[in-house]
Amino acid sequence: MSLASDAAMVMAAGLGKRMRPLTASRPKPLVPVAGKPLIDWSLDRMVEAGLTRAVVNVHYLADALEAHLGQYGRSHPDLAITLSDERAELLETGGGMVR
Repeated sequence: MSLASDAAMVMAAGLGKRMRPLTASRPKPLVPVAGKPLIDWSLDRMVEAGLTRAVVNVHYLADALEAHLGQYGRSHPDLAITLSDERAELLETGGGMVR
């Protein structure tokens, strides 16, 4: 089966309020699930599907997420990760997609 696109977006800018206290000091995408950060589960599926580009929007505790994505990218060079930096203003789901 061929993919319609080689890219996907991961919505990772949310505040993670419903997951407090786990998200009090880390963004929700970095909360560990079964031994690895939540966002890695999505990125790993993208790699397995043959995608070559991922866009990840960041806002809450963006520096931690940006550092993690840098590490992930170095260990998965076939997936180019681009940040949609929304630190200045949380754009909500629709705004993140439009940007």
